[in-house]
Amino acid sequence: MRYKAKIWIRQKSGAVTLPVFLLITLIVTELALAGLVTANALNNTLFGERLAIEASQAARAGVQDAIMRVIRSCPLSNCSPSSYSLSVGSRSSSTVSISRDVVSGNITINSTGSSFTRKKKMEAILGVDQTTGKVQIQSLKEVAF
Repeated sequence: MRYKAKIWIRQKSGAVTLPVFLLITLIVTELALAGLVTANALNNTLFGERLAIEASQAARAGVQDAIMRVIRSCPLSNCSPSSYSLSVGSRSSSTVSISRDVVSGNITINSTGSSFTRKKKMEAILGVDQTTGKVQIQSLKEVAF
């Protein structure tokens, strides 16, 4: 009878091992998952900030390109490409539109830079002297959508 009591004790201690092992595995898995989620959120935040900067720079590049086109081709006449797209780098682009206010002679340039999901918009207002064709930047700012 004494021999059977020892077997029963061994079976009982083995029965506790499995739940303890599963509990430890669950805790380690939970910690790994929490670390993965935290790392992913941090990476998305930093990557999103980088994309926003790239979109802003793409919008600025679109404005600068449009200013050069205005100076070269249309200070006193109509600007032939009123809107166009500009590729800036491998993952950024800019959509530029040029319009002229007939009364004041000012030229307004709107540029929307985009980089994946981020978008930024810049606006430039150019003053044009109607007699000499001299172009001056009156305003250059980032505007909200």
